[in-house]
Order: sequence, then structure tokens, then C-alpha cells
Amino acid sequence: MHIQQADVVVMGATPGGIGAALAAARRGRKTVMIERSPFVGGLMTSGLGMTDIHSLNAAGSVFREYASNVLQHYIDTYGADSEQVVHCRNGLRFEPSVGKAIFARMLQAEPNLRTLVSRELVNVRKEGSSVAAVTVRPVGGGEAVEYRASVFIDATYEGDLAAMSGVPYSLGRESRDDWNEEYAGTLYQNFRTKEVLPGSTGEGDDRIQAYNFRLCLTKNRGNQAPFRKPDSYNREDYVSLIEDVREGRVKGFSEVCNTVMIPNGKTDTNNYHYCLCSTDLPEENGEYPEGSWEVRDRIVKRHREYIQGLLWFLQNDEELPEWFREDSRQWGHAADEFEDTDHFPPQIYVREARRIHGEYVFTENDARRAPGLGRSPIHYDSIASGDYGIDSHATRKREPIGQNICLEGFMAIGFLTEIYQIPYGSIVPRLVDGLLVPVAVSATHMGLGTIRMEPCWMQIGYAAGVAADVAIASGRTVREIDIDRLQDELLADKQVITYVNDVPWGSESSKAFQYFGARSFFRGYEGKPDEPVTVAEASEWIAVCRSLPGGSSMPCLPAVANVLPAGVDMGPKSPKEEPTPEQYWAANPLLTPEMARRWNRAAAKSLNAEPVDRFAGEAEFVTRESFLNALYAYLRTARQSRNRPGRRETAGSLNG
Repeated sequence: MHIQQADVVVMGATPGGIGAALAAARRGRKTVMIERSPFVGGLMTSGLGMTDIHSLNAAGSVFREYASNVLQHYIDTYGADSEQVVHCRNGLRFEPSVGKAIFARMLQAEPNLRTLVSRELVNVRKEGSSVAAVTVRPVGGGEAVEYRASVFIDATYEGDLAAMSGVPYSLGRESRDDWNEEYAGTLYQNFRTKEVLPGSTGEGDDRIQAYNFRLCLTKNRGNQAPFRKPDSYNREDYVSLIEDVREGRVKGFSEVCNTVMIPNGKTDTNNYHYCLCSTDLPEENGEYPEGSWEVRDRIVKRHREYIQGLLWFLQNDEELPEWFREDSRQWGHAADEFEDTDHFPPQIYVREARRIHGEYVFTENDARRAPGLGRSPIHYDSIASGDYGIDSHATRKREPIGQNICLEGFMAIGFLTEIYQIPYGSIVPRLVDGLLVPVAVSATHMGLGTIRMEPCWMQIGYAAGVAADVAIASGRTVREIDIDRLQDELLADKQVITYVNDVPWGSESSKAFQYFGARSFFRGYEGKPDEPVTVAEASEWIAVCRSLPGGSSMPCLPAVANVLPAGVDMGPKSPKEEPTPEQYWAANPLLTPEMARRWNRAAAKSLNAEPVDRFAGEAEFVTRESFLNALYAYLRTARQSRNRPGRRETAGSLNG
């Protein structure tokens, strides 16, 4: 058997895997990304052209780069004022072929990255608790190759590498009581009104939310490929729609298949959430997560032919009204997409499979308003942010209890979801070292209901690639790395680890505000950079920083605000003449530039560094922006000194 050596091996060329591979390769790490299918890009090159993210506000680093490349493609190809640029929505909507081309260009630009397709995982070799090597072979047969590396990253949708490595995992749904999640377990929800209906017991089970394919359709007759009737066509799968149409519950093709426009007259066509018989296929994917590839391929084939049959039924079944069939006949597959797979997307939409057991379990409550705060819960080890409402697709087919209103398990609570942080502990598996899992993350079913979006996975993957580099550079395991150093690296790459709504993304100040936002400096999403900082706030922030890596020698503020010039004789004073601390700070609440400069000089001295006047231009008071930038600069300088070659520290790691 042939043996290959790498620094980082990434299993799965999903968007999460691409993010991880790019991050590691750009840091000079010899990186190999291995994909079982012949295709790279997962869902983002297989029909998902409407990225599931509310806006770019909570996105950074590699996904912003991708979206920027999409926008630039449409500008360069069609002009800045073209309808294609309008329809691409700042790079958040794109044709599958465009996504494929952009990913290919990004990957090919990295000399340290090698991408292998049509290779399946056959073995994992461990040394103690650590993954030491993986063995892969061509899917069609051929010589197996063992890849050895310092860090492995499982970016597959299914969590196959993690499972083969012995990582414990969960399947199905937790109960309402397991993690105190209000909407967990068995649930019937009116998707329009969000009302929870009778029968919602909240009990857990082993059901998996439905899969489907994201289709690329068009009404453009000059670019259409016809829908084809599959050999396995079963009319009974779809007949319930006849009554829905007659009763007015379904008013056209786009109320069965959700046709969302992307550039050039094409669509990202998904399940229609208000229709009880759409492109999702509940109850027929239960074997998929743990199944062999023979089992999985059978399930994929069933889903593909089910959707092909649905499209045929909508255009041709004679019990449907003629007006409905005529409306459906306007549509066809986009002929210039997926030309090598008969215009049908190759990747099934695996919304959820295994969920690893990690150092932290992300739940519904991590993406909702935290009690007493104006935001979601704060995670000191945050590595990315997410911005999509928690939802789940159905876990049961149509049944009488739904009363033509809903399918069990189909729910959405976007109205309760806040922009949230994703903790590093959710990608660090228990029991197994040398492995990070940024896609099949440690989460409940409800928690995964928002993390599972591709832009989010892509950014978590990017963080995993950076973490791999930090681990190799510091000689530590991925479990032991310095979280502060990891966050410094991510912030330098413009990753969003904490959403702050009044500090521009990518600005120099955003690093400080995001870092300290992850340290509970703000109770909401506002950093208030232009407001004056009070002495009380500055003192509290310094106290917190003294407990952080690099902050132990940070000096306190001067004891008084009206600092006297050196050599002035204050003379004896009666205690009665001295104001109490409460009286003094009530009269002098704001941090003055002179106080800040004296503190800054003492801080520089503690680092044996030349002082830099970080408060130039401040007149009567110091702004929160100036002071937090100074604090962050101090900590970074101290950490860089602490992390120089030859020194090993454990403070700040997941192990404490």
C-alpha cells in the first residue's frame, strides 16, 4: 500500500471542507482534501443557489470572499447595472455552474492544496486516542493509499470519519426535557401562524428530518430540458395533491415546488413549506446516516426518482385541472446546468445525519435570546457566527392528525432566533484526538437546525483549518490549543466570532470589539464605539483582561482622574477634607486622556516595550473604541511574546 504524508487531511469537499482546506493551505500547510463523489462543493454546486443566510452581517472570511467572487463574476460578465447583478443579491444567489467555477478557481490558486475526488474512506488508523492515518481507495476500485497527517478534519455531511474513528454521536431528535429546548421532540406546528398544535408531545425519537434535491429549473424555453417520467413512477405518491388543488390549498406549480429566482432566469427550487406533498420525502431516509454506500445509493435513487415522478405528475396527471397542468408545463430543467447528470443535481440534500458528541453541545437555547441579555448566550471560545432561523423539515408523511395543515416535525422559529456564536468546543470530539468535525458538529437536533446552513458550515470549516495550523505551529493537540491565539488568527482573517452591529466588518476596531464581545464586555449587539468610556467600565475591563492569557501583568488604572504633575506637594489633608471614593468618582466618572496615557505607559513598561500614544486626538474623554483597541493591542503583544518558539502554555485551551 502506498503511503502519503500531509500536514492536514480534510475528508469531504463540502463547503465546510473547502473552507477548512483553504485555511490550512493558505498557512503553508501541506493539505489534502478527499471527496467520495466526483463533485466538489456539496450543495453549493448542486442546486443550492440561494444561500441560507439572512445577510452578510454575521459572515466573514472565506464566505465573504466567495460571495464577493460571485458578485464580481456577474459584474464582469454582464455589467454592473445588469439584471444578473441585481438577482445575485450581493453574491448570495448564484447559478450552480457559477458556484462550481468559483470554487474551482479558489482551490486551484493554492499550491499547498491537493484535491482528490472519487475516493472512499476504508480505514482509520489510530495511535492511542489520536487519529494517525486514513486509508482511501478509488470508488471504482484500485490501489489503496494511506494518508498520514498531524490533523484530520471530517467535513463530510455524514460524519463518516468521526464515526470510523470511534467518536460517539447522536441520531434523531432529543426530547423537550433533555436539554430544556422549548420546541424539541415531536411537534406539529402551523407553518404559517407558528401555532403549536395538539399532538405535540415533545417526546424524543430516532427520526431524521427529510432530505430532497435542490433543483435548477427555468421557464426559458430556449434553455429547457424536459421533465422525464422515471421507470419507477408511482402515482400514489402524489395523488393527495389532487384534493389540495381542488380545495384551493395549492394554487399552482410554485406552491408545490418553491421556485426562488437566481440569475439568468433560473431557480433554486426547494420543498414548498406550506405544501404537504412537495419535494421532501419524509420517513425514507432513516437508514442513510449509518448505512453502507450501497444503502445510501439506494436511498438517493429513491429520492431522485420520487422528485422526477412528482414533476411528471404535475405536468401530466389528467385528474389535475388543465390550468394547473398548463402552469406546470411552463417549467423545465435548466439545460445548461448539470449536463453530465441529465440536468439533475448530483448531491442529495443531507440536512442532518450524525451529530458528534463534543466538548460542547450546541442547543436551541444557544441561538435564542439569553436571559438578562439583549443577545444570544456568550461563548468565550467562539470561532464563528450564524444568522439563520432555527428550522426543521418534516419527519413524518401526511397523516390525519395534521388536519391538512402541517407535517409532523416541520417547524421554524426564526422569530425567536438571534445571531449567535459557535463555540470551538462544538467541533472538538470527545474521546478522539487529532480530529476536528466542523459539519457533523456537536449539537442537538434543534441546535443543528440553524448551524446546518452551508455559509455557516463553510465558516466553521475555515475555523477548523486555522485551528489545525495553530495546533501544528504550537506543538499541541487541537484540544489543547490556545483559544485566544486561535481567535486572534481568525480575526486577522476577518472572521466574525461575535456580531457587533455598530462597528464595521473588517475595520481594525472590529477585532477588538469582537474579541471583547466574546468576553462578555457587552450585554447586547452594540459596542457603542463613539461613547466615552467610564472609569468604572475601564477598571472592570482591565480586571477581566488580567485573567486572560497575556493579561496577568496588565497594570490597573491610576487611582485618581485629575493626575497631578510630578513634584507637586499635596500637603497634609484632614480626612474630613478628602472626598469619599463614591463622591470622587461621581464627580469624575469618565476616563480622561491623561489617565489613559499614564496607564498606557505603565502597560508598555510591563511589556518592556516602547509606549505608543494610543489616545492621540482624544480631548476631554477617551472613547470606548480607543480604549478597547489599546486593551486588545496590549493583550496581542503579550500573547505574541508568550507564544514565541520554545515556549508552551496551556492557559486558554479547552482544558483550562
